[in-house]
Amino acid sequence: MADIMIDIESLDTKPDCVILTIGAVLFDPRGSGILDKIELRPTIEDQTEIYNRSINEDTLRWWGTQSEAAQEEALGDRDRMSFKECMEKLYKFCWNQGKPWSHGAPFDIVVMEHAWRQHGQLAPWPYYNVRDTRTLFDIAGVSLKDGGHVTTHKAVEDAERQAIVVQQAYVKLMKAGLVQPR
Repeated sequence: MADIMIDIESLDTKPDCVILTIGAVLFDPRGSGILDKIELRPTIEDQTEIYNRSINEDTLRWWGTQSEAAQEEALGDRDRMSFKECMEKLYKFCWNQGKPWSHGAPFDIVVMEHAWRQHGQLAPWPYYNVRDTRTLFDIAGVSLKDGGHVTTHKAVEDAERQAIVVQQAYVKLMKAGLVQPR
């Protein structure tokens, strides 16, 4: 059973935000490398017209300051599928896996759980399994910069980088005798 790292790009910072892209990877925090990954791109129209998900003007302006590549990655039409289909695929990817992680407890996971509730589903994990990279990174003395620098805001690449830095944090904590290897 692998843990899951989830990262999203969105048009707001609230739980009901429009989701532009979703990246999720399976990984072993005490291991190395990525075991599997998925990248999803829900249609924006479904989210605004059917599910009434939110868009924030400040977030839109922020996207306007990003590179053309980042804007195309997040806002382009390539490989879009219905919001419902995206959430079903992510649910299946996450089902019966380990602990879900995100870079900051109050956003990515919360947004995913809200989206599943809109589709009449509960999260595919118990609430007490949710993990936060920022807390771990602070304790272990690592940072996202340790995983390389990505500037395109590509959710799946961000999820991979975050998972790799979690693995680096666990290595440090295992060497210090603070975390047991499996």
